[in-house]
Amino acid sequence: MNRNADCPEIVADYVVVGAGSAGSVLADRLSSDGSTRVVVLEAGPPDRSVWLRIPLGIAKVVTDPAYTWEAETEAEAGLNGGRVKWQSGRVVGGSSSINGMIHVRGHPSKYDEWRDDGCPGWGYADLLPFFRSLEDCAFGSDPDRGKGGPIGVTMVKPDQIGSAFIASCEAIGIGKMLDYNNAQSTGAGAMQLSTRRGIRSSAATGYLRGAAKRSNVSLLTNAMAERVLFQGRTAVGVQFRTEEGTFVARANKEVILSAGAIRSPQLLELSGIGQANVLMQHDIPVIHELPGVGENLQDHFMGRVAYECTEAITLNDVAANWKKMLGMLLQYAFSRDGLLATSSFTALAFLRSGSGEHCPNIRLQVGLSSGTGRLSSSRANGLDPHSGFHIGGYFLFPRSRGSLHIKSPDIANSPSIRANYLTDRIYCVMVLKVLRIIR
Repeated sequence: MNRNADCPEIVADYVVVGAGSAGSVLADRLSSDGSTRVVVLEAGPPDRSVWLRIPLGIAKVVTDPAYTWEAETEAEAGLNGGRVKWQSGRVVGGSSSINGMIHVRGHPSKYDEWRDDGCPGWGYADLLPFFRSLEDCAFGSDPDRGKGGPIGVTMVKPDQIGSAFIASCEAIGIGKMLDYNNAQSTGAGAMQLSTRRGIRSSAATGYLRGAAKRSNVSLLTNAMAERVLFQGRTAVGVQFRTEEGTFVARANKEVILSAGAIRSPQLLELSGIGQANVLMQHDIPVIHELPGVGENLQDHFMGRVAYECTEAITLNDVAANWKKMLGMLLQYAFSRDGLLATSSFTALAFLRSGSGEHCPNIRLQVGLSSGTGRLSSSRANGLDPHSGFHIGGYFLFPRSRGSLHIKSPDIANSPSIRANYLTDRIYCVMVLKVLRIIR
C-alpha cells in the first residue's frame, strides 16, 4: 500500500484528523450509536491548562506555541511588504480553545444566498434548528435562541467603555440592538461570548469530552498527521507520528480531514492531492490533480484605532497593578465574573456602508486594551504603559483572494500563505470608510 506499510496500525471505521471545532462535533455524532469506531488524531496536547478555561486566558494562550500552530503570511504587497501572523489552535478543541469566543451566527440573508446559489438545505430557515440546538443561551426568551445545548452563550455585562461605545454609535445614527443573533442584526449592542458561568465553552468541552468517554472513541493527542494513505485513489488511512514513532490509523469507511483552513489543504498536498506543479516541486507523487486545493483563500483585514483612556479601567491598568490584578482574580474566583470572564471585548456594532446594502457589511468592536501585542513593545506583554482601549472594524465580506501551498514536505513546517490583503480597490475604500466611522 505504501512505503511505511510496516508501521504499527490501529483500525477504526472513521479516522478524523483534527480535534478542533469540526472534529469534535464529528467524533460525537459518528460515535453516538455506540458501535461505530472512531479515531481522532490531534497534533497538539490535551486542553488541561486552566488558561484554556478562563476566557481572558486568551491573552496568554493565543501566542503560546504549546497550543498554537505558528504561521505568518509571505510579504504582502498591499501592506508594503509587511507580514501578518496567523495563529491557529494546536490543542484539543483546536481554535475554539484559544479564540476570542465571540458568538456570531451571521446574517440570515447570506445563508439564503447560499441556498439560492445552488446549495439546498443551507438557507437560514434550514440552519436555524442547528443554531438553536448547539446553544445554551443564558439570556432572553427569543424563540430563535436555544437552551440546553452544548455551547454556552453569555451576554457581556455593561462596562463603562462598552456602554460609551454603544452610546457613541447611537449618536452617529447607529441604532441600539438587544440581540445581534436574531432578526434584529443591525445596530450596536453588548458582545455575546461562547462561555458558560464564566468558563470558555469550546467544541472540546461541548462535544468531544463526552464522546471521548465512549469505548468506541479513541482520542490520540500529540499525534501529528503526516499524510493520507491511498489504495489507488481511495483514502484508506492516515500516517501520523508521535514521540514514540510513526504509526498508521486505518479507516474501514472514511478518512475525514478537519484540520482547519491551513492544515487541511497542506495535508492534502503532502498526500498527493492538489496542483501537479506544486507537488512535483517537492517530489510528491500525484495521486489526484485538483487545482482548487490551497486556492480561494479569504481573510478579513481589521483596522484598529487605539485610544488613551482618561480613567484607569482598562486591561492595561490591571496588567500594570498587582492590587488590581489580585482584585480581578478574587472577583473571578468567587463569582466567575469581571474582566477575567470576558475576552476583553465587550461590545460591537453591525452597520451598512450605504442605503443600498440589504444587510450589514461592516462590523465594529471595542476591546479594553491598547498596544501592539508584540513582546518588543514598551511592556513585555505588548500593552501600552498607559490606560487604553481600541476600536477595531472591518468589511465583512472579503474581496481579495489568496492561496496557501506547501514549501516543505514536512507537515511541521508552515505552508506559504498569501492573503493578498488590500489588493482590491473597493475593499481599500471600505477600510478607509471603517476608520472614518471609528474616528
